[in-house]
Amino acid sequence: MNTYGWIVMTASVGSVVTLLTYCLYRVLTMPPVPDDDPET
Repeated sequence: MNTYGWIVMTASVGSVVTLLTYCLYRVLTMPPVPDDDPET
């Protein structure tokens, strides 16, 4: 693979890993949802 191919592959994989990390961080740091039904 030539240099341009490595650059494109690295940018593509890097963007997917960055998006996955951001989404996991957002989901795992969400505050817990309060329970609205106190009878259960």
